[in-house]
Amino acid sequence: MPGDTMAPAATPLRAALYIDFDNVYSSLAAIDEWAAWSFGAEPGRWLSWLEAGAGGGPRRLLVRRCYLNPAGWTEPAHGGSLAAWLQQPRVYYSRFRPALVRAGIQVVDCPRLSRLKNGADMEMALDILDALHHPTRFEEFLILSGDSDFTPLLHRLRAHDRRSLVVAHPLSAQAFRASADAVVPFEDFAEAALDGEAPADPPREVAGDTRAEARPAGPAARPAIAPPPAQPAADAVPDPMQDPGDPAAQRIAILAMLRQLVAGSATPLHLPALGKRIHVLGGAWVRQSRFGGAGTLARLIEGAEGLALEAGPGGGWLYDPARHERPSLEQPGVSSGLAAGLPDDPLARLVAELRAAIGPGPEVPLLAPEALDFALRHLAGMLPLQAAPGPEQRGALAAEASAAGLELPARSVEALVAWLNRARFDWGATPDADTPARLARALFAELTRAAAAAGARLPPEMLAALRDWLGLAPRAGAEPAAEPAIPALPARRADQEPDPQPA
Repeated sequence: MPGDTMAPAATPLRAALYIDFDNVYSSLAAIDEWAAWSFGAEPGRWLSWLEAGAGGGPRRLLVRRCYLNPAGWTEPAHGGSLAAWLQQPRVYYSRFRPALVRAGIQVVDCPRLSRLKNGADMEMALDILDALHHPTRFEEFLILSGDSDFTPLLHRLRAHDRRSLVVAHPLSAQAFRASADAVVPFEDFAEAALDGEAPADPPREVAGDTRAEARPAGPAARPAIAPPPAQPAADAVPDPMQDPGDPAAQRIAILAMLRQLVAGSATPLHLPALGKRIHVLGGAWVRQSRFGGAGTLARLIEGAEGLALEAGPGGGWLYDPARHERPSLEQPGVSSGLAAGLPDDPLARLVAELRAAIGPGPEVPLLAPEALDFALRHLAGMLPLQAAPGPEQRGALAAEASAAGLELPARSVEALVAWLNRARFDWGATPDADTPARLARALFAELTRAAAAAGARLPPEMLAALRDWLGLAPRAGAEPAAEPAIPALPARRADQEPDPQPA
């Protein structure tokens, strides 16, 4: 209009968006399962956030492409609110396809090409390189993935004078993050674009309220679940605690709640149930603050005065060493030496039985065979080393596994390294094609030796299951039962399996 002196709005950048769905979903699920669910079920929310200028200025997403393994899946946390609503053991990524299509995103199927890889990163890289020569000159490329394999691609984009933004895990390789013009951490992506001011628990349907069916699935209006059974008046849930605000004050408040619960219990408390109780007592801020910035409940408890955490199925037990006996697999919540709620899971049964047979010592991590294989191969790739992998190397390995869509917590990597140290594995050895198998044999040797040292006889079927979990070839003929005598340590090499003798 004549006489209008307002400055013109900034011209939005012409941008192209590429999403590694499996990578982003699994990374978000490790932070907040409802944030991951909202990522797939409500893409319009984070698309608007990106277009509004997150990590830079306003942009037009002229290309929106999502690379998804239609057979890919993840498991909701056992006993969590998402699992309670779904009533299914798995979330298949294919269920999010309609929501992505309705948001104007082109979905590219990337079925698994091998045991661990689905080829999404290669498809993305080729499409991005093609886009460099598109008639429309895209000024910015947005890559939603924490896979450090994209580092050379970011170098190519910079050489072509194109801006790049990545949404990545904070533990992703430094070179990957430094190669991008802007980096949005997964935590910020979850908080700003997905979680918002979500309630602590899914809303429950009100009788006669027909609007419940129209509610979208996501953190802002989580799916309805059946109300829990009525509790006695003595167990009435109090009003949630007010958010202290400051992270340090939040941690103090959560520890105070933990000490109160431990003091009121005659036995050690199982960590999963304790975590749920803390979320109820504290309210939404406990989840949103990620336990006052500690990340996990177990990490918050480390070093807390008057509290001790004993490793075990489901995360272990919290207890007061001055009042409680040291927990064991016979604690409430675990029956017959197996993890509660997992009696039909062969892997959970194997790990729980190993923990019971071995007794005190490094935790035997409950890892899927794919995650364990990933860890052994990448540990082999680190060799030769002057010493065992340190915290930074273990954290990087956990981040790489998360980027590959695998559940491999840093604590599990630490436990694997501890067992290999007990097996006196030679970290200075020159790696070769057989090194991952040597690591697996060293684990088998030390686990069976530790069980024998504790006086436990591992039955043949358990030894066979252990071999299968570690990816070792089965023995020819029947598997002999492990002899409870302690093998002679000086005569054993770390990469040799013990040869149990039949009774």
